[in-house]
Amino acid sequence: MEIMKIRNIALLTVMVLGLGFASMSNAVAQTSTSEDSEWSFDVQLYLLVLWIQGDSQMGPLPKAFDVDVTPHDIFSNLDLGGMAHFEAHRNRGWGVWLDYAFMDLSKKASFGEGGMIENQLGVYQGVMEAFAMYRMPLEKGYMDYFGGVRWWHNDFDYSISIIDNTRKTSRTIDWCDPIIGLRWTQPLSERWDFRARADIGGFSMASDFTSAIVVGAMYDLSENWQLDMRFKSMWVNYDEGTRGNRDRFTYKTVNYGPILGVSYKF
Repeated sequence: MEIMKIRNIALLTVMVLGLGFASMSNAVAQTSTSEDSEWSFDVQLYLLVLWIQGDSQMGPLPKAFDVDVTPHDIFSNLDLGGMAHFEAHRNRGWGVWLDYAFMDLSKKASFGEGGMIENQLGVYQGVMEAFAMYRMPLEKGYMDYFGGVRWWHNDFDYSISIIDNTRKTSRTIDWCDPIIGLRWTQPLSERWDFRARADIGGFSMASDFTSAIVVGAMYDLSENWQLDMRFKSMWVNYDEGTRGNRDRFTYKTVNYGPILGVSYKF
């Protein structure tokens, strides 16, 4: 888990430095117009207030257990977390989209006289999206058609200590789903835009099914800065291994919640 934490701290540092670099590059490039630029970029840091509901099964457990995670559960056990989004578009319509969100949770509990029994659970979940897209102008606004992959990464660490005797177990599970989708952006006023996104994937190539729906609005704070307010729901139905064996893992959940982000465009 320590390697994961170092990697994610590095990722967030790069994104924050990217915002600073974007600000400096904008100041240097005052003599150039946006029409002259071949590429445009969008860097965003955001917060997702997350609920997770569904069920999961791991190892030889006889049946799946309910998953019911609230924002309070996450923030009260959060060691590290971060969410970042990046897009790059060419004037001719083609572009790329990268998004990464992760949370690193841990919980410790003690039992028995004097806390002689102590157990600790660590859960890491990261989701990365990497898409290529094509932007088609509409009479008002535009439509983005995209396709690529959504990568899920999960680490589970569990330890139990009885006096001076400690036993540890861990498991890493990840998979990559092919995704296709579209995103519609419609101006509402001089400063407000409406945006809706839908995608679908899995196709039994990794997950049996996965999908995301995002609806919200964007507000222009200035020429370069934008406030992003959305609501996101994402479903996944993943199944691997043989029932009753140690390699068994299922994850059938819906993740949902509001998103608040700040973007810098240059």
